[in-house]
Amino acid sequence: MQDPPRVPASRDPLVDDERLTTRAWFRFFSLLPQAIADSSLVSRALVQNSTGSTIFKGQVVGFAGVGSNNYISVAKYLADGSTPSLYLFGVMAETLPDSGSIGLVTVWGHVGGIDTSTFSVGDILYASPTVAGEFTNVKPTAPNNVIPVAAVLKVGVTDGEIFVRPTIDQEQYYGEFSRTTNLIAAAPNTAYAIALTNTDVAGGVTLEGSPADQITVPDSGLYMFQARYQLTSSNSSLKNARFWLRINGTQDIANSTSLVSVDSSSGYATITSGEIVSLAANDYVQLMWAVSNVALTLAAEPATGYAPAAAAVLLTVTQIQQ
Repeated sequence: MQDPPRVPASRDPLVDDERLTTRAWFRFFSLLPQAIADSSLVSRALVQNSTGSTIFKGQVVGFAGVGSNNYISVAKYLADGSTPSLYLFGVMAETLPDSGSIGLVTVWGHVGGIDTSTFSVGDILYASPTVAGEFTNVKPTAPNNVIPVAAVLKVGVTDGEIFVRPTIDQEQYYGEFSRTTNLIAAAPNTAYAIALTNTDVAGGVTLEGSPADQITVPDSGLYMFQARYQLTSSNSSLKNARFWLRINGTQDIANSTSLVSVDSSSGYATITSGEIVSLAANDYVQLMWAVSNVALTLAAEPATGYAPAAAAVLLTVTQIQQ
């Protein structure tokens, strides 16, 4: 599929000496029927470049705001997790210098006349997480964005061709957080929020607050909270610990308490809990706990020569529905 013909410049007359159609107009009219047929097979949009640098034909672009006259403004897209996947727009069908110029981006269909020499026919191309605007045929991994954008139809340095069909899933957010130091309750039978010390991995869900006891979600949805607590006791009397979830500092989730009893000394006891929580954008959840005796503490264990360290608290958060 070739690019649509451009209307000749005004300096190109329709006729030459009132006898012959000029070459420019002859080419325009000869290519016009095929261009009309091709237009039904390609979906393109007019966009504007205002980034400060040239965006070249064949580069991946994303939504970057609204330009003059309400044109969509685009920039080279980088799939490193810093920009939501939904912001990816398409592939440039022509080069746009940084002059506020308007041009075409392909959102579905063929883009030809580009360099595909580093790929093979049939390769699925993803938005690159390392070079803005470029492709990779290696599937990225989290926390990078995983966005299949196109497939390679022809390999070439100047005459390569791809078929653009971005596949953008609704992003689901996640995070894993831990506490790697011991924690002792200041008083028995008193509710405390558990401060965490580490963000092990995160995609949108963040650990906030001072101390860091607020697990904040960026968007509304249904989230699964799964926590593992490790306890130790300094004496052998019977002691109880309770764990539950609290939303936005005030709302304890009904029936979310997990209860564990410990009557051993210097040993360890673990308890896991899971809860599905419906949250609004920017809501935060706290892990709450209380003990009947302060001799019962949350305890971390250092690594040994044969096993990694054990966190006092390990929390995973997964969005399971938008």
